[in-house]
Amino acid sequence: MSRSEFQLIQSYFSDPQQVSRPDLILGIGDDCAIVAPREQAHLAFSIDTLISGVHFPQDTPPDAVAYKALAVNLSDLAAMGAEPAWFTLSLTLPDITHDMPREQWLEKFSKSLFSLAREHGIQLIGGDTTKGPLAITIQVSGYLDKSRGMQRSGAKVNDLIVVTGALGAAAMGLKIALQQHDEQYACLSQQDKQQAVKALNYPLARVAEGLNLHNIAHSAIDISDGLLSDLGHILTASGVGAELALEKIPLAASLACLDKKTAWEIALTGGDDYQLCFTLAEDDWPDVKAQYPNFSAIGVITAQKDLHLSAAETQGSGRQEYKIPTRGYDHFG
Repeated sequence: MSRSEFQLIQSYFSDPQQVSRPDLILGIGDDCAIVAPREQAHLAFSIDTLISGVHFPQDTPPDAVAYKALAVNLSDLAAMGAEPAWFTLSLTLPDITHDMPREQWLEKFSKSLFSLAREHGIQLIGGDTTKGPLAITIQVSGYLDKSRGMQRSGAKVNDLIVVTGALGAAAMGLKIALQQHDEQYACLSQQDKQQAVKALNYPLARVAEGLNLHNIAHSAIDISDGLLSDLGHILTASGVGAELALEKIPLAASLACLDKKTAWEIALTGGDDYQLCFTLAEDDWPDVKAQYPNFSAIGVITAQKDLHLSAAETQGSGRQEYKIPTRGYDHFG
């Protein structure tokens, strides 16, 4: 006998071991949640919906679905330099998901969800469950202490453009998961493929880095739709342009065996990396680099409102201009 909606909520989303925040007055089990925010603090909110077959392959394991659904929202908080506090969950479920009964799927999903929530000190305070095609909507909120946070509109001419880690693994992971890896990707080892799929399913939300950067970076965004697309949002909002040095882009290990142009295109347009892209004054870069050796400065903000891509020539001291045919993922493109 299948359980009712309220029995499912009680069984899988009222975990006594989940985060228990002192600023929550009333949580799961009533019509609304009630919170008592800190005085003299701003609140940041973000919401994302993940749909099976659109945001993740239909056979993605439930623990990966849960992890990614929360991680991509945490990444939005990270891009603003916000501290996670609470989240709500709206979950639409079919009877059978990933060839397993609903309750078996929910057990794996909820365990992974609460594990990541505990890691970041964020508490589930409410939501909704319905029956239908698999879809997950999470809204997160967090604190900005007397700060407007990092915004897309703050980039300044001569700022350095920095990314927090390697790019392209998740995009390659999607190709592998969808069995789109043709002969040009035959050079990838089994380990490369496994790491790429892991990057797709378990993105690292750069929350700690965002908190440390929010008083240093002039602008920031998380890389969800591809570096070119997301950097483009910063450029548009700030009314500036950029020059990127392709040889400085940190490529994921799973792209190492590809020719450079193919690897650059995947890294620039593939998306799902959830690294941060931010801009800061050149004088601040040495201290940030000393704290975060894996960060990479890949370009500079310019007054001319265009985005130029170039790479050092293999012979000589000149630079070669590059054109990338696509900019990144667009739901309505």
